[in-house]
Amino acid sequence: MKKSLTILISIFLMAALVACGPSDEKMAEVTKAMGVMTDAGESARQTFLDITDASMKQQLDELTEKENEIKAIELEKLNDRKIDEEVMPRIEEVTKDYQELGEKLSEILTEETGIRTENDKHRFSQVYFINKTGMNLTKIQLHDITQDSYSDNFLGEGVVLEAGYTLMGPALDVYADSSRWEFVIKSDGDTEYILPCESLLPVKAEGLSITLNFDSKTGEGTVDFGGYTAALKEQSSETSQDASGAEASDEAEADEAGKESSN
Repeated sequence: MKKSLTILISIFLMAALVACGPSDEKMAEVTKAMGVMTDAGESARQTFLDITDASMKQQLDELTEKENEIKAIELEKLNDRKIDEEVMPRIEEVTKDYQELGEKLSEILTEETGIRTENDKHRFSQVYFINKTGMNLTKIQLHDITQDSYSDNFLGEGVVLEAGYTLMGPALDVYADSSRWEFVIKSDGDTEYILPCESLLPVKAEGLSITLNFDSKTGEGTVDFGGYTAALKEQSSETSQDASGAEASDEAEADEAGKESSN
């Protein structure tokens, strides 16, 4: 009888403990842990929004779902032991996963920010070259002396810009942190020449004309810059080539020849 009474009292006490819910100390502990989890999740989601790489979206969505499931738990119906055994481990796991994911996302953000910063230093302008060197050119390159880098050949492979002709269509890429440039040209006689030029900054967004000059007597060359539209009008009566090397003045000559043959 005495043994049965002891068992009944134990069961009653256990039921009472369950019924009374968590202690104030345990509620404070789990609330704090949830706050850390929430902050880690918000940080990871914000970093994700700041990057273009979407490869970790599924992992982030899965963690957000786990977080919401934990927050839906009715803690007031659990005692301290239940919270320690069933809730706290889940909170700690999700928090850790959020933090690890946040670190990876931060690395991507740092990398992408560096790339954007570098790209922002490049200034692009539509240009065309006017060949007044007196030579047929097989190469035109921009040499960034500050960065010690060379552009691709603006003429392209196998294209010759004849003396007095204009090359239209290239895009000039100018690095904003640079301060010194020069143009390197090569004649169809396979001889290279250096043409010093003034500052290319600020780059004109509306376009730029670049006149290449060379004095065969002194062996020196210069580069003159002008407005894109104004120079186009000036060159409208002269022979021109597009970036593929096609001659624009041939049409006028063909029309004239047609008139003569008809007469």
